Amino acid sequence: MKTVLQTSRRDFLWQSGGGLGGIALASLLKSQGLLGAPSVSPGNETFMRHFPKAKRVIQLFMAGAASHVDTFDYKPMLIKKNGQTWDPGESVELFQSQPGNTFASPWDWRAHGQSGKRLSEIVAPLGKCVDDMAFVHNLIGKTGVHSQATYLQSTGFQRPGFPGMGAWISYGLGSLNENLPTFVVLPDHRGYASNGPKNWDAAFLPTHHQGTVIFPNRTNPINDLFAAENDYITPESEEEGLDLLRASNLQHQSEREGDERLEARIRSYELAARLQL
Repeated sequence: MKTVLQTSRRDFLWQSGGGLGGIALASLLKSQGLLGAPSVSPGNETFMRHFPKAKRVIQLFMAGAASHVDTFDYKPMLIKKNGQTWDPGESVELFQSQPGNTFASPWDWRAHGQSGKRLSEIVAPLGKCVDDMAFVHNLIGKTGVHSQATYLQSTGFQRPGFPGMGAWISYGLGSLNENLPTFVVLPDHRGYASNGPKNWDAAFLPTHHQGTVIFPNRTNPINDLFAAENDYITPESEEEGLDLLRASNLQHQSEREGDERLEARIRSYELAARLQL
């Protein structure tokens, strides 16, 4: 008889290799006093027996940054074919004009660490810790258009309409702390990357999983988190205003079943109130 295994989103993320899912889930279970709880039935354990070493994951996505072939990705073929007509063997989408000649990196490369990882001279100082770093060189993209490539980096798809990576993690794991946003975005102070907020949108997932944008250099790092200074606004009056707003939103929501945006809006106001404490 074929056995059908039932698994939750949390179990799936954990069993898919631990990683970020295991980190967050372990912390969540610990906060609930369940981390050391026995399995539902002996011999039917659903969790991995080891824990990831990483405690935090920060993704730095620098659109338009230095090329990988000038920093960490040594390409001997570029050196071999330097100056020759560039022929990738397939059609390539370009912004303008036609492909030029193959151009080798102008920087010198040298092996570093026990691993012998080659680094360009412009990032040579990282050679001291290169053995503690992991490099993934087998990721590819099928477009040279910045907006499409940014979608691919942020959501895994070149087309709009898909949730950002942080939204998926929020959806799969839930919140570790109800007083803090689950998914936080720290944008470049000079402006957003291509596609702007769509890079951290929840798309077809529940709206409250979208990213919360934080501007560290501002007096008020989250838009509209605190009311503007005013002699007529007191903590008591602000709380009463939030209560009235919540009641109004709930009434509005009761008349429009199925619109998750209203629920997300209510949650955002409640979270903002907790962040002010």
